Amino acid sequence: MSSDLNEYLRGEKLWGDDFGPEQLEQWWREEEEGYSGVVADRERDYEYDYHGLNRLQFFDRTVVPEGAVALGLGSALGHEFLPVADRLASLTIVEPSDDFASRHVLGDLEVSYRKPAVDGRLDFPDDSFDLITCFGVLHHVPNVSAVLAECFRCLRPGAAMFCREPIVTQGDWTQTRPGLTRNERGIPLELFKSIARGAGFRIQRSVLFDFAPYMRLMHNLGQPALRRPITARLDRLFSVLFSFNTKYHRTRLLEKFGPGSLAMTLIKDP
Repeated sequence: MSSDLNEYLRGEKLWGDDFGPEQLEQWWREEEEGYSGVVADRERDYEYDYHGLNRLQFFDRTVVPEGAVALGLGSALGHEFLPVADRLASLTIVEPSDDFASRHVLGDLEVSYRKPAVDGRLDFPDDSFDLITCFGVLHHVPNVSAVLAECFRCLRPGAAMFCREPIVTQGDWTQTRPGLTRNERGIPLELFKSIARGAGFRIQRSVLFDFAPYMRLMHNLGQPALRRPITARLDRLFSVLFSFNTKYHRTRLLEKFGPGSLAMTLIKDP
């Protein structure tokens, strides 16, 4: 990487958050079908791997009201909502991929799809939703501050947004990386929290997870670590023990022995 990226690699600034219109347009063109392509390559064997984590950190801790109106940012096929689908009156997913949007039913719940705007604006009135989820999406988005500000605007007072993202660079994002989309990069830990507060949210709870050595071991055993609550708890334990290591750009082996992601429950206070 060139030296002018050092302030981003140190986690002082977020790459993409200050892009102009032309840079935003280019980023979105490159990301539009990126994750859809990754899923399509292994769709025959695809299974949603995060129900254990989502239950442990979000759905078992916050009651989703009966008849809730929900919004999922980049929720693909909407599988993250399966544990609470029977409580939802409606579900809207903001998703760039036309491939995902062509499948619009989740169990008995009909799902409506909207395209995201390049500038981050959401085409919904103020105070529209009882729940917003954003799971592993913002690190694909350039203008994170603008998107979180829009989520705050669209969330009803007293309601929650569930959010989780990687807090490491995931390597050199200026180069092609196997298994990753063109532009995705993590969000530095303290900067992530600062952006959430700057949007107006109160951080009700924040939890480190995604301890790389354990995640890799479980993957090699064919048992995704975050699929079940019990294995997600073990990941949480390792992440707490190594919580002193939250460096953003990790190039040395020992630096990689640390939690790689952050989960936050964000509240819009009345």
